[in-house]
Order: sequence, then structure tokens, then C-alpha cells
Amino acid sequence: MNNETGDKIMNFNKTATSQDVAKLAGVSQSAVSRCFTKGASISSRTKLRVLEAARKLKYKAPNISQSTISNEDIGLVGVILPYVTSRYYPEVLTELHEALKLGGFRILLITTDDGEELDEKLVQPYLKEKLIAIISATKPTESFVESCNAKRIQFIAYNRSWNIPTLSSVACDHKNGGEMVAEYFIKNNHQKIGLIEGPKGSFVSDQRIKGFKQFLKNNKRIKIFNEKGFFTYDGGYQSCQKILKNKGVSAIFCADDTMAFGCLDYIKKNTKIKIPKDLELIGYDDISMSNWKSYDLTTVKQPIRQMSKLVTQLIDDYIRDPDYETINHIVRGSLIKRKTTR
Repeated sequence: MNNETGDKIMNFNKTATSQDVAKLAGVSQSAVSRCFTKGASISSRTKLRVLEAARKLKYKAPNISQSTISNEDIGLVGVILPYVTSRYYPEVLTELHEALKLGGFRILLITTDDGEELDEKLVQPYLKEKLIAIISATKPTESFVESCNAKRIQFIAYNRSWNIPTLSSVACDHKNGGEMVAEYFIKNNHQKIGLIEGPKGSFVSDQRIKGFKQFLKNNKRIKIFNEKGFFTYDGGYQSCQKILKNKGVSAIFCADDTMAFGCLDYIKKNTKIKIPKDLELIGYDDISMSNWKSYDLTTVKQPIRQMSKLVTQLIDDYIRDPDYETINHIVRGSLIKRKTTR
């Protein structure tokens, strides 16, 4: 008997957890959860490994009814997204759907208008089916969060942080993304820089711009020309026109890719500026269009696949222990260099 096996057997006397089963079976915790979830997707080979490990450890799967969730309802997760017409959120939805499907969950999509506050009245029509969790990029009222907690519906903020202590969250480090862009512009000796922001009050835009400006604030040689593009193509197009009225602008940072596309098209159609020779431009999000040859946009990539997996893990953890402490995951993005920078 090797030491590893011996160590595992020595621990068999304690109450086994899904983490123990996952370790012994050599699978993820979500695989263990799927194995004991009615109707969840899991391969026969993986299921056999989990069941064998569970038998050896004398593991007893949680009685879901104890947490007021029936077997028929266990898989339903509400996903609440604003800006559904945005090119970013369909890609988020695709990654969330894939990660949740692998975790044995189903999605109920709920959309909200720009700036709409999430409350029970908005979601009530969708609560005919029992939700085990809500993933939201729309800010909720605190009373709605309290209502979810009372009903044992986990609430997870997606790509946001609203300082509500009973919420878990998974978000990109937007501030760090803005800092990365500012650092790049400094290294390339840009002194007149255009900045195209999202709508007023947008959490992600505010954080990206905050990181960008704070990194540059001690550099007195740099002058910033601000415009608001409202996360739209037309907003980026018109903002670029205004910024370029200031002579000597050699770099522009757009707080999302869609505004950057409008900015690029304005430059191509109305100026003789050569990109990236005369002007460098950086967006944010790295949506699929950023890699199209017509744009080839340098941008800050949001790790939405990793974020979606973390969201799924949070739901798995909640199913096992509804009284667990809230967790806030912050994931750093990366600067993806393409042909709009040198």
C-alpha cells in the first residue's frame, strides 16, 4: 500500500465531503454534484468513478429537500443581463450557458432595460419555477436580495461589485485593465490622449476609467480629452470626431470595443490618420469582432470563460452548504495586442 492510498484510507472514518469524493475520484467537485443531481449531464465513465469513490468513503449526498429545493427544481438558474443588444452580453451568455450546462444546470434568461433597477416585481413573473440561484449584471435593490435570501435563492453579481454583504460576486478587475492601457500609453510616450467613456453611472466604465486616470494622474505632461460614447457604435464614432478636433492626439482609449469600432470607422472614412503609425487605439472586452480583419483591435480581454466557471462553482458550493460565507472573486484581464497598436 502506498502512502497516498494509506492517507486516504486513514481519513475514511471522518464524515466525507464532496471535496473528498472529488479528490479520490480525480474529478471536479461539480462532477460530483452532477452525479447526484437528477437529470444532470455526466459521462458514464465519470459517474462510475464518482460512485465508486463515494462508496469507499461512505459519502452521503446532501438531502436537497433539507434546503427546500426539490430534485425537479435543482437545475434552474436565472441569468439577468442588461444591454442584450450589446455584442458583449451574447458572448457572456454563451459562456455561462456552457459552464452551467456542464454543471448540470439550466438557464432562465431575464433581460432588463438600461439603468433599470432589479426588484421582486420585475422577476416575479419568472418565479413560477423554483430558482436555486440568480446571476445578475443588473443592480438589485437590497430588499430584493433579502427576499432571495429568505427563499434560499443564491444571488451572484456578475462582473459587478455593489458592496451588498450578502452577495457573492465574480468580476473582472476593470480598474487594473484601465491601468494596463495607461501604462502602455506612457511607455509609448503619448502626451495627448483621447478617452471615450461609457454611460454615466456604469460600474464597469467607471472602474476602467478610474484605473486609467489614476495611473496617469502624476504625469503632468499628459493631457486627456474626455467624451462619452454610451457603449454604442454611434457614440464612439461621434466622440472620435470631437476628440480629433484637438491637434496632436496620438492615442485613444475606449471603455468598450463597440465604441472603439465606431472610432476606427470614423478615422478610416473621414481622416488621413494612419493606424497605428499616427494614432494608437485600444478597446476593452475582446469580443469576437475585435479579431475581425476589418478591425484587428488591440483590447483588454475579459476572461469570461474563467468567470463563468467560477460562477458555476459558487452555485455548487451553495447547494452543498446554503449557509456558506459569501465570496468575491476578482479576475484580472490581459492586454491583447493587434494591429491598432504598434
